[in-house]
Amino acid sequence: MKKKTLADGILAASAAAALVSAPLMDVSPLWGGIFHVSFAATVAGFADWFGVTSLFRRPFGISWRTDLISRSRDKIVAMARDMVMEELLTERRMKALLVEHTASSVVEGWIEKNRGGVRKILYDAAMVILSVVDKDWLWQVSGGNLARLSESLDWAGYLSSVMQSFRSYEGRDELLSVLAGEVRSFLQDEFTLEEVRKIYLSAWERYEETGWFNFHRIFRNVMKDREEEMVALVRSKIISLADTLTDPESDTSRAIGEKYDEIAEKLASDGTWKRRLNHFVVGQIQRGLSGKGKEIFDRLWDGKQEELASYMADTVLSLADEMLRDEKKRRTFDAFLLHRILPHVGEIHDMVGKVVEKRLDRYDGPAMAKLAEEGAGEDVAMIRINGSLFGAVLGLLFYAATAVGGTL
Repeated sequence: MKKKTLADGILAASAAAALVSAPLMDVSPLWGGIFHVSFAATVAGFADWFGVTSLFRRPFGISWRTDLISRSRDKIVAMARDMVMEELLTERRMKALLVEHTASSVVEGWIEKNRGGVRKILYDAAMVILSVVDKDWLWQVSGGNLARLSESLDWAGYLSSVMQSFRSYEGRDELLSVLAGEVRSFLQDEFTLEEVRKIYLSAWERYEETGWFNFHRIFRNVMKDREEEMVALVRSKIISLADTLTDPESDTSRAIGEKYDEIAEKLASDGTWKRRLNHFVVGQIQRGLSGKGKEIFDRLWDGKQEELASYMADTVLSLADEMLRDEKKRRTFDAFLLHRILPHVGEIHDMVGKVVEKRLDRYDGPAMAKLAEEGAGEDVAMIRINGSLFGAVLGLLFYAATAVGGTL
């Protein structure tokens, strides 16, 4: 049962008992006691009800010294502001709070508890940033910078470094096996028996045009008439070339390796090779930028913004995690913020007071009184209950004193 309901019930019961026992108070001491106890409880309970109700509104429409909270609304706002500024959040306490609770600890705890929400905030912020970026301006800047950058880079040197690094690459053998498989598939698909037969017959035609007459006729009788067998043999030899790529002892593999090293060396040291390759790469980049570069850029920019925003959010979170794991970086971060914030604590202090005042300004007098009644209604009901009980005790004592005095 709510305390307010209990207080109302006690007041109603006391009033009813007083009314019932009033005509019978002289019949016997018991009825006299009931009357005095109930009447005193009624008076005390009613007085407390009137006093409590006067805080929040006008009981029975009486305006004199009632509706106190509504009338004192401005004083209450000022009191709340002063309490927060002068007692709870003084400048000294705010400085101590900032020093004791470092920013990095607050950020770490917040990220740990709300990582998904933090990432969503970062993602949304990134999407907002990307949405307001001028796409044409970005292309002009990035495209122009890319063109100028391409001219300043040594593409031949980079390619030579990559080729030399590949020599010691741990996954080189696995990559060569995959490459050999692709080459084998290509040869099997492209060099069918019919394709090899065309090449074989074409070679015979050229040989017959240039070959020595007698030897040509003898060799023709021995070899050409075995067309099906030779075509199949040639095709099998062509396909077997793929297997030599993964055999370091094969002539093909050694020849490719020697040529590979020769090209890598020339790219690194031969001026003519370097100029030719660099000129070729720069030309291709510039042609791409001036041709379909803008179209490709627009398509990528429009289609990849969500992925880019997601990448930006993850990057910021990763940087935050990295900083929080590094004690030196944390101390540097905290010291930087304290150095910037502490001189402005006074301004923050005044801002807190304005926030409190602005928050309370939303409530006029009646609304503030209603809010206070809703918040403290149960507590002030105990005042009424205690008043009724205390009045009943006083009534009983008064009646007892009167009865004892009458018998003396």
